[in-house]
Amino acid sequence: MTRRGPLPRAKIALGLALLLALLIGGGTAKGLYTDFLIQIGLVLAAAVAFTAPNGARLPPVGVALFVMLVLAGLLQLAPLPSPLIDLARPDIVSDAGGWSALRVVSLGVGRTVESLAFAATAMLFALAVTRLKPDELRGLLPFFLVGLACNLLAATLQFSLSSRAALDSFLPFQIQAGLFANTNHFSTLLFVSTPLLIYVGIVMDRLLVCGLALAFTLLLLLAAGSRSGVLIGVAITVLSIAFLSWRSRVGGLAVATLFVLVGAFGFGAISKIDLEKVDPAFGRLEFARTTIEGIGENWLWGVGYGNFDKAYQMYESPEMIFRAYVNHAHNDYLEVIFEGGLAGVVLILFYLSAFLLRYRKAASEPLQRAAFLSILFVLLHSLVDYPLRTGALAVTFAFLNGIYFYQAPIERRLRRSQAMVVEHNGKSLLVPIALRKPS
Repeated sequence: MTRRGPLPRAKIALGLALLLALLIGGGTAKGLYTDFLIQIGLVLAAAVAFTAPNGARLPPVGVALFVMLVLAGLLQLAPLPSPLIDLARPDIVSDAGGWSALRVVSLGVGRTVESLAFAATAMLFALAVTRLKPDELRGLLPFFLVGLACNLLAATLQFSLSSRAALDSFLPFQIQAGLFANTNHFSTLLFVSTPLLIYVGIVMDRLLVCGLALAFTLLLLLAAGSRSGVLIGVAITVLSIAFLSWRSRVGGLAVATLFVLVGAFGFGAISKIDLEKVDPAFGRLEFARTTIEGIGENWLWGVGYGNFDKAYQMYESPEMIFRAYVNHAHNDYLEVIFEGGLAGVVLILFYLSAFLLRYRKAASEPLQRAAFLSILFVLLHSLVDYPLRTGALAVTFAFLNGIYFYQAPIERRLRRSQAMVVEHNGKSLLVPIALRKPS
């Protein structure tokens, strides 16, 4: 009778937390009870992972970024002398915060606490992922793919209806696409999953199943109609094939077939983009201009995390007041800097530097190369949208960073002492030596 090893509780806990986020974390509004449930799940799962014995080493960069993030949030909540805060803040913003001898930086303490909890629990989840053993880390992929499949199924049912009206559900928000309240964010999930699907197909030798899943994903991306998502979907598929077929055993026929698929998808993508729908007077350029103006007058302290919409109105042009309500800058970088001030700039630059420098070590791992592409395109999409403000995508982003900054080797490699060299078709191969006890 074969004796089984200990149950991988850390992998199961983190996988279920990831799956929960993908199923109920598609809302974009503040104060959703679903986001609170996700945060509880992340904390509990992280506690299981951190208490598991013989875990992998935490990445020092990740720990440093987590500490910096918490300190940046607490700085906005700590009572400071009013003259110090007013030193780099215009009167219109200072008056909104009230007057007293001691004040906090944040224009809305509750919003900042909520934002800090949102970001800190996601980052705690990323650190917990880095504690897993290599086989447990790869074991999180099925949980992610199940969550993706549920979103694909929900989107298929919705897009098959005669009308594209929003659907009411048990969730505290209306579903626009998949299990998301925002179609662009659903599209983000689709193209973020593309490198992982190609990794499973090429590296884990599941090419047929993942090829069909990839085709289905790209077709739904077209049906969703996100302009930025359509363009990014083409680019990320091409780059994923190039990255992950490098040093793989997949022949040129499989790669050529995937490129034909990309070409057909790109043709459909071009027809889907309608530039006439872009409003030049009231759109992302206007949001960016107004946000940059606010950054210029609040560069030191910011206005407090989670307070973008409250402070944006102070700088909004009079002719824009009666247009649609602007709740985000549609540029995560500008929004973080507007809310966080100089500390927000430091956080962004520190992370981007660590992300780029890490690639030299991560390039030899196919799974980390896939995570690199997914993270890269989320960062690019964040230039024109706010995908990381959605719980499902924030946890997915944390999951990808946990993979990317993982310190130990992920793929199993044979040492020379464990293998023998065999010549096959003119190539030298390492074949495992079967070690058996003499009978």
